[in-house]
Amino acid sequence: MSLATLLSMFCLICFLPQQANGQQIWQQINLAPVCFYASGQKPGEFHYFGDGRLVAAIKLVYRTGLVRCEKNTAYNSRWGCYHHSGYVNYPLNVVITDRHNNILFPLEKFIKNAGLWYYLPFTDALHSDELVFTNYESPFYLPKGATMKIWYGEDLRKWRNHDNGGRVCVDVYGHLQ
Repeated sequence: MSLATLLSMFCLICFLPQQANGQQIWQQINLAPVCFYASGQKPGEFHYFGDGRLVAAIKLVYRTGLVRCEKNTAYNSRWGCYHHSGYVNYPLNVVITDRHNNILFPLEKFIKNAGLWYYLPFTDALHSDELVFTNYESPFYLPKGATMKIWYGEDLRKWRNHDNGGRVCVDVYGHLQ
C-alpha cells in the first residue's frame, strides 16, 4: 500500500463526521468525571438526567488514573492489566452495569472468565483513549434518573482482587436513539 493511500485513509478516519442528520452521534451522559477503583467494591456511579432513550452504544473516554490486576505497577493500564501473562489475550476488565450490578457491557459473549476479562478489537489496555461498547442489534432503554456504574470487573465479582490497585476516571458517552 502506498504512502499516499495510507495518508488518504488516515485523513478519512480523522475527519469522519461527528454528526448524523444534524445531531451529535455521541452525547455525554455523565455530569462529572466517573471514577472507579480496582478493588474495595468501589465502582464509579452516575445518574442519567436526560429524557428516556434507547442506547445502542456506550463510549468511555479516559481522563486520568491507572488501574492494575496486581501490586506490580508494571501492569498499570487504563482499562485492565497491561501485558500481564495471564491476560494477554483478554487484557480488558472494565464493565458497565445498572444499579443492581447487572452487566450491560461488554456483552456476555465477549467475557472469557469469572473475573470478567475480555478483548475488544483495536483496543489497547494501556494506550487507548476510549473504550467503545456496541449493541445495535438490541439496544437497551435508559430511563431518566437511571443509575449506571463503571466497575473493574474483578472488583465487581470479588475475583482475585486482593492485590489490585489504582483508580481511573472517565467521561461516559452514549449513542442514544
